[in-house]
Amino acid sequence: MINFIEQAEKLISINSVSQEGNEEIALYLQGLMKAMGLKTVMQEVSHSLEGVSKRQFNVIGILGDALVDTKTRKGLLLNTHIDTVSPGIRTHWTETGGDPFKATIKENRIYGLGSADVKLDFLCKLKAIERYRERKLKMPIYLVGTAGEEIGMLGAKFLIKSLALNPKYVIVGEPSELAVIHAHKAYVVYQVGVGYTQLERDAKGYNTRIELHCFGKSTHGSYPHLGDNAIKRMLSVVRKIKEANFQIRLTKITGGDSVNKVPDTASVEFYIPSSSFDDFKKFYRENLNQKDVNVEFGGLGESGMKFMPDNILDSIEQVQSCLDNLENDLLSAKDETFNPGKSTINFGRITCRPGGIEMHFDIRLLPSVAPDAFDARFKALVHETNTKFSNLIMKTTRNRFNPSLDMKADSELVMAAREAQKAAGIEEKLDKKATSTEAAQYFAAGFDSIVFGPGRSMGNSHTPNEHNLVDHLDKAVHFYDRMIERFCL
Repeated sequence: MINFIEQAEKLISINSVSQEGNEEIALYLQGLMKAMGLKTVMQEVSHSLEGVSKRQFNVIGILGDALVDTKTRKGLLLNTHIDTVSPGIRTHWTETGGDPFKATIKENRIYGLGSADVKLDFLCKLKAIERYRERKLKMPIYLVGTAGEEIGMLGAKFLIKSLALNPKYVIVGEPSELAVIHAHKAYVVYQVGVGYTQLERDAKGYNTRIELHCFGKSTHGSYPHLGDNAIKRMLSVVRKIKEANFQIRLTKITGGDSVNKVPDTASVEFYIPSSSFDDFKKFYRENLNQKDVNVEFGGLGESGMKFMPDNILDSIEQVQSCLDNLENDLLSAKDETFNPGKSTINFGRITCRPGGIEMHFDIRLLPSVAPDAFDARFKALVHETNTKFSNLIMKTTRNRFNPSLDMKADSELVMAAREAQKAAGIEEKLDKKATSTEAAQYFAAGFDSIVFGPGRSMGNSHTPNEHNLVDHLDKAVHFYDRMIERFCL
């Protein structure tokens, strides 16, 4: 028998941040499935992403007929990703004592990274399967924990391409407040690189280093209005400094740790003449909110130091302004059946490289917005911006595209899920989702797919103090139980 709370605490304690790999949690879950009598496979997921661990695995459990016929679809696939985003600023995890990997139970809530998005959903599915391990099944049950969902849905894409499973129906776990999700937005990630020749100057005039750290509030990238973007705050602060007539020379700009989050930190390093140092300290005390902006004062710069071009800040602001205008243009395609009922753009990350910077944008498009037309418009705007800066070279790359989901509300799978809601004591609710999920990958490959899960997404996923609700978890177990009964007995 699974001790749900004990296992929830264990899963949350295992660091499975996408970039760091998920081998430990995959092996642990494999052990749980083996103990329950499931046939298991560890499927290594290969990828070519830079800065991402190669130790990525899909963990597959099968109850019932394990023989896969590539020509005949059969059985029910219960899919849950077992990676998480980075926890961000740990001190913001006030409900867990500053430790996002420490499951903390308070009344009806379980706090911790991955509690809602989406480790505990895997336990709900495993708990539901427990009742069927001695039953004779007409159709197999597949339980899969996927890798790398937060960095491009690596595991789901790899599993589909491998043809290792061929289910008739797929239920993807994501926090939905127990609603059945049959449609969601498309997800696009763009990288805008700005290349330049660094300016080698005599640093004697600019010999005092200033490093500003700006703070915001993280939330899921599909709900940017619920966060406070630290990159935008940082750009505003630097603009304010320049408008106060301080002569500055930029050397570094960074912000955000994952493109699909609203960034909660951003930093900029620059140099000023020592003659204006006292005036700058006074300006900082009198004009900047020291709760949201911290400053570090460094030593002297060395002769021959390389600076960014003077107009690099202008170019970043111009790109951001163009995207703000593009987002406003997209309001013509509003759909209030989604929340938010519009396409959104999140400035998720900015990084430095030798001779350039990289800006990363998280785009959520309504199904009515044609991705190719949007792509052409996006690239045209960046190209137009580049013409204003003769010393800079801008390059736009679409790094990621995940399609939208659009299952028919009267399909057999959706109708069965609504019946399962009622049987499990859940309010019958059919909904749409702003976030992108693995269900769209299965749907695009021809599988009937829906999204369902315990917990709240909006304002909770990718946010400090992420939590799930104990009563939601219990009801989710009953929902999955009913779906297994419907399709596998």
